[in-house]
Amino acid sequence: MLRSHPAEAGVDPQFEVADEANAAFLQQQAVEAALALATQDHDLAPLFASFSPISIADLIAFLLRRRLDVGDLLQGGAAPERARQVIAAALASFLDGEPVHTAIADLRQLQASGGLEGDAGDKLADQVRALLAEFARAGTFLAQGNPIASGAALFTIRREHTRLNIGRKGSQAKDAVRRIRDVYEARLEPWLGGGKTDDAPPDEAVERRFVEDLHRVIAVHGLATQFYRRSLDEKSSLDFDDLEANTVRLLALPEVCQVWRTELAAVLIDEFQDTNERQRAIVEAICGASPGRLFVVGDARQSIYRFRGADVTVFRRTGAEITARGGEAIELGLTFRAHAGLLHILDRLLPPVMGTSDDPDRLYAVPYSPMLSERPHARKGMIDPHLEFVLGMGRTAEDARPRAAAALVDRLLELRERGDICAWDDVALLFRASTGFAAYEDALERAQIPFVTVAGAGVFERPEVRDLLNLLQAVSDHWDDTAMAGLLRSPVIGMTDAGLFQLRTSVEPPMPFWIALQEPLEGLSIDDKLAARRARSLIDSLTPLVDRLPVATLLRRIVDMSEYRAALAASHHRYWRNLDKLLADAHKTELVRVHIFLDYIRTIRDVGAREGEAPVEAEGAVRLMTIHKAKGLEFPVVVLADATRRIRDMPEIAYLGLDVGLAFNPDRQGARPLAYGLARWLDSQQVVAEESRLLYVASTRAQEKLIVSGHLSGSAGAWRAAGWMDQLLEIVGCDVDEVTASPGAWLALDLGGGAQAALRVAAEDAPVRPWPGAGLASEWPSSEETPLYPPLIETLSEQELDEPEEDVRRDWRATGERIRPPAAVVGLMVHRAIEARLFPGDARLPRELESVALVEGLVDRRQREAAVSEASVLLGRLRDHSLWEEISSADERFHEVPYTRSLGERHVESGVIDLLYRRGSAWHLVDFKVDELRDLPALQVAVGKYRRQVERYTQAAATLLGVRALPRLVFLDYQGEVRVEPVG
Repeated sequence: MLRSHPAEAGVDPQFEVADEANAAFLQQQAVEAALALATQDHDLAPLFASFSPISIADLIAFLLRRRLDVGDLLQGGAAPERARQVIAAALASFLDGEPVHTAIADLRQLQASGGLEGDAGDKLADQVRALLAEFARAGTFLAQGNPIASGAALFTIRREHTRLNIGRKGSQAKDAVRRIRDVYEARLEPWLGGGKTDDAPPDEAVERRFVEDLHRVIAVHGLATQFYRRSLDEKSSLDFDDLEANTVRLLALPEVCQVWRTELAAVLIDEFQDTNERQRAIVEAICGASPGRLFVVGDARQSIYRFRGADVTVFRRTGAEITARGGEAIELGLTFRAHAGLLHILDRLLPPVMGTSDDPDRLYAVPYSPMLSERPHARKGMIDPHLEFVLGMGRTAEDARPRAAAALVDRLLELRERGDICAWDDVALLFRASTGFAAYEDALERAQIPFVTVAGAGVFERPEVRDLLNLLQAVSDHWDDTAMAGLLRSPVIGMTDAGLFQLRTSVEPPMPFWIALQEPLEGLSIDDKLAARRARSLIDSLTPLVDRLPVATLLRRIVDMSEYRAALAASHHRYWRNLDKLLADAHKTELVRVHIFLDYIRTIRDVGAREGEAPVEAEGAVRLMTIHKAKGLEFPVVVLADATRRIRDMPEIAYLGLDVGLAFNPDRQGARPLAYGLARWLDSQQVVAEESRLLYVASTRAQEKLIVSGHLSGSAGAWRAAGWMDQLLEIVGCDVDEVTASPGAWLALDLGGGAQAALRVAAEDAPVRPWPGAGLASEWPSSEETPLYPPLIETLSEQELDEPEEDVRRDWRATGERIRPPAAVVGLMVHRAIEARLFPGDARLPRELESVALVEGLVDRRQREAAVSEASVLLGRLRDHSLWEEISSADERFHEVPYTRSLGERHVESGVIDLLYRRGSAWHLVDFKVDELRDLPALQVAVGKYRRQVERYTQAAATLLGVRALPRLVFLDYQGEVRVEPVG
């Protein structure tokens, strides 16, 4: 829409969309610039008396990420008044609501009748009189428009006048005081306080300072927004918030809105439970009030993206409005995923967590509703029970978590041997947070079970990537002793801990490592001396290149000169993939200054921008992923892993909502503002509701069996669980002391209604056995047979040397002297687009081509733009040629087909076939070329040049298919046209 109406939207029609990582980096820079300006501003400087530097930076960064919500809040009226109004409403609800109103009336009746002392006794009667006086003051203050003083009076009631250890048993007054106290504890104490001795009472001075700081915070946020907007404009970029906000403003123009209402007959929206109010406004603008135009699909029980701004109440309100206007609500209650037995178990397990009744005042709390299954039984070989609890024990959570992981792995091995698990990719371990992965990864690795971590700690947290980034830091700053120590202990240097200690303490006082490396190195062992000299040589060679070459090129030099790939050769192949991904990501940044690049990486880590590992083949491997990542997927066996992890209860730096508005807690002030306490309490209720939905999503990913894995911590007689495990064990009626008394034994659990579960607690010293099918990974395979891959160095014949190279990756240096892009890079770009079926007109094509160009080393923008333009022209020609119509209508087609075939004793050939496709019974082989051919003689030379290559491809294809494919060379740039040449 924005590109269709750029003038009305006020945007560059060629804008780019900033990805999450780049936007986070620009936001961090904007925050730093805004705070630097604020320190020099007389009106804003007092802010630093309320906040520490880290705290205020986190607060402004939070607001910048939510800048659209801040804008909506400011448009809605005075921000400080909003908080006071909500506080006043909460206090009024307590003062006037039931059962407090009735309890106060009972106490006043006792006092007026003269029967208070006789009913309560002297001490309780004095407490009741004081309570009634403070209650009256609270009401008066509230009526006068002073909610802070009213809250202070109610705080005093809870602190001083609700004791229940005085008075006569059976006293009516004591019962009334208990009712008042119970309601206070449920509705006021979480944010007003009073129940704990260290709770601070409401303070007018604190609230006044909060209002003053609020204005200053909004002003600094405005500065940060300006700096961020300027950075985006310089790159002609919009972030996702810009897309939303600009579209809302665009559709507010009647003439534009009418264009789209005419253009779109109907709108279908999937996953509508994860939308927000702005997205809803866009939909309503397009559809209007006309019936039959809007069709939304969603499941409120699966709304789990609140941390990204999703609001489940939008979905629920939209559904109610549709039905109120005469629309239809269709409940899809039939599932094709889980079998009936597993659903029967979930019907016992989840209702106590989610509830079963709806509360119109709490639309964010979505109740559980049962489903029906299309499958009456589990698949063949899957044995009851279909719910299992597998636990480990330890004195602390740190001790117990690895034992829980080991106990789970042992159970998975049993199920594999028994036949419940047919292949390891039947199994998925789902986690609330990626921080729980490590113990389970270690346990799977010890058992030699193949596994893949999907969007785990991220590529920047992988050990091999952290080590390479540390090498970069040490090369760029020799005086960073932490980085230097990491470099010396890196696997590519290999100094021992003893050598590191001797190097540090060889003289008094201890000297920095870089200085110590220049010394004679006496006292070190021979191996450590060699390691020290290697480190010194590596740093000396790379230092002159720092801040002169692009960071991506410098990283590649570090990898090559340190022989990093060789150091990882015996490790899992994903380590190599992650190195390649780091290099590719570095290319995309186009940065030259090392410290800016490292700041960029740190920003991505700090803000939590997800950068997953390099993709690897998951077939035949257990998958570990967060529940958010698993949404929409299904697996035969689902493990709810690390289920004992507690729900995060750490306070946020700030809260922002339509109820309280903006609320924060200055960390340099003694007491927290009431608005912050109330906002945190309201938010915590939504957190608990979403946690229940997260458990629902995890549990309903299972097709055949659900396993809950977690731990018990403590000691004999005092074992305890936490988190979901604590809730679920209570629901199934498990006696923890009973099961821990017999470790290793299975306990049958009756869930009622014929549903069964089983539970086992592993012994603390249970060993982890390896998977028998894993083989001995520590032994290097040796064979006299023809090797799968050719040797690293092999003498080639003159004839072979004359043949064109295949799939050679080059490290291009774009100096600006040659704007015309290398043909090899353009060829790779074209091949990638053909494989992805992307052609001019598809919005994804420019991004894909740009990415390939960066990965291939085209760091000069003009050279990249030329490469994208040239590749787009070639792709357009192919799409318009009759050959592509033939390919598109093929019965089968395969792009980029790799092969390896034997050429005789100890010789093999490997390659990649561009395209194989079948029409009817005939197979066709196509090899695309991007050579610029200006006349017929040049074409004849090119055909002769590539003939033998295509013949080898044809022979390999015959081996793969069992029939000979019809080979053709397709030149995409012959006299500005496509030329197809049969090869026979």
